[in-house]
Amino acid sequence: MSATRAFPFGCVVVAAGAGTRFGEPKAGAIVRDGVRFIDAVVETARLAGADPIVVVVPAGLPVPGGVRSVVNPDAAGEQIKSVRLGLAQLTNSSAVGALLWPVDHPFVRLESALAIVDAAKRTAAPIVIPTYEGKRGHPAWFARDTWRELVTVADGGARAVVRTYGPRVIEVRVTDAGVVRDVDTPADLAAGHAGGTP
Repeated sequence: MSATRAFPFGCVVVAAGAGTRFGEPKAGAIVRDGVRFIDAVVETARLAGADPIVVVVPAGLPVPGGVRSVVNPDAAGEQIKSVRLGLAQLTNSSAVGALLWPVDHPFVRLESALAIVDAAKRTAAPIVIPTYEGKRGHPAWFARDTWRELVTVADGGARAVVRTYGPRVIEVRVTDAGVVRDVDTPADLAAGHAGGTP
């Protein structure tokens, strides 16, 4: 797509967590009809135009085709380590920014991802975050100029980087509860099958 090439961006899917509360690593768990969490997120990111897509996974997890994968052996570690591993895979790409997408947000709709990217393109904001009913969610956009801070932040991870940008962070209001729907337990997932919201 020419529009995508004119505004090239990547996506880092943070999927290396152990899923202690869920009972298994969420990346490989089934979210619907044989589709795993990681498959759902990658599919939406791909349809939104992300390329390359980097998935940061635990050892032994099969990954979807057409993505770059990197193993984070420390499943119990902080998410920012996975973010750094993923961004390292994008440094030699032409991406002007990247969506950082936790795998436990598999219900985000395509139109929400497109709205985030569109806002980043229109505003040249360093960070773009979707909001639903006043609550910030995922995935978040980080322009390339912010990556150094994500790689070097000492404490607080990506949230600390977001705080440093203050009013320069753009919020995009969406009508999609999926951006704030963090699936932490099997009960959270069951609520989705019943049509529930966060």
